[in-house]
Amino acid sequence: MADRHHVTVIGAGIVGVCAGLSLLRDGHDVTIIDRDGPGENCSFGNAGIICDTTSALPMPSPGVIREIPKMLFDRRSPITIRWSYLPSVMPWLIAFLKSSNAQTRLSNARAFYELLDGTTRAFEGLTRGTPNENLIKKRGMLGIYETDSGYEGGAQERSMLADLGAESIELGSEELRQMEPALSPSVKHASFLPGCHSTINPYKLTRGLADQFVAEGGTIDLVEVTGIHHGSGRVTELETTGGERKVDRLVVAAGAWSHRVAAMLGLKVLLDTERGYHTVFHGVDTGLTRPLIHNEAHFGLGQMDEGVRFAGTVELAGVDAAPDYRRADVIYECGRHILRDFDPSGATEVTQWMGRRPTLPDYLPALGSAPGFSNLWFDFGHQHLGLSLAARSGAIIADLVAGRDPGLDLHAFRPDRF
Repeated sequence: MADRHHVTVIGAGIVGVCAGLSLLRDGHDVTIIDRDGPGENCSFGNAGIICDTTSALPMPSPGVIREIPKMLFDRRSPITIRWSYLPSVMPWLIAFLKSSNAQTRLSNARAFYELLDGTTRAFEGLTRGTPNENLIKKRGMLGIYETDSGYEGGAQERSMLADLGAESIELGSEELRQMEPALSPSVKHASFLPGCHSTINPYKLTRGLADQFVAEGGTIDLVEVTGIHHGSGRVTELETTGGERKVDRLVVAAGAWSHRVAAMLGLKVLLDTERGYHTVFHGVDTGLTRPLIHNEAHFGLGQMDEGVRFAGTVELAGVDAAPDYRRADVIYECGRHILRDFDPSGATEVTQWMGRRPTLPDYLPALGSAPGFSNLWFDFGHQHLGLSLAARSGAIIADLVAGRDPGLDLHAFRPDRF
């Protein structure tokens, strides 16, 4: 067990809650602080997939770079940039471009593979013997294709992942229909990823882990950080809407707002926000038994306990811009036909949502000691994989705070790499 400290975690999303619970179980006194309640931001509405090493290839690639002009003009594009935000996001896009060459991408993928290895085991460790265990399903996931050309176009990336060691099983139309009868004949190919898990409700999972954290002795305070005092290489005090707080150890896991927290410490972090959307048809049971990602249209589809959820897209528009729910409509328009007997009229309610994924230009997180500080660690920037990496990153943070070797090289994730 580590020496006992008081650790403050800024951020009550799935990443911060998992870090807090890992630290608590390592013997520390832990307080999580956030302006909002646990799971009320990006953790609320994601696709619910706990990915494994099959997600090790970062998005920046030559293929995505070729699509950037389309992003500016096609509202149905899976990735879009608001014209008004283009000047602000330009430094991030330039760094994205530098991360897109094949050699850099492969190097980053190798590092990311090691980080993703163990994501599901980490969640098993946090949830075992608690009610939260029932919120996680171990059925794998599907990456689907509707066209032969799309499937063939993904062959290189599937080969790269296989070379790294990721496990997938290729399915033809008949095999796919036997596995998921709810899918329509329009789906021709799929990769089955047996190592992935999923949750039937990511918000309930985050809240459940937060409740477990409190039950085991942790504290959650709903206050906003408005300033940070530091000196001689240490964070000393937080200014919050609930008053000033002394700091012994500090972990920043504030999601899309983490760069603003870092700025209070005089640290510049090149983080931006990939805004994603979802539409949920409450009360509709499609019969899907595992989540899927449409690898051509780039959205997710999953049967949650509350109904069927269409989720995805990337919108670069910053943290503060108002939602554009036409993005959620696009996902639904692209996805409704892949379900054989989907009847939206049976929904008891239809809701839409927008969340902010915190993303660094190379699509690797900021994970590790903050430069120039002896009592500060960063745990943010997990892009589309915040749920997937939350428990794994939390265990690593607990190792670092205790001064233990986390068992993998964190150099690729150093916060000051840009």
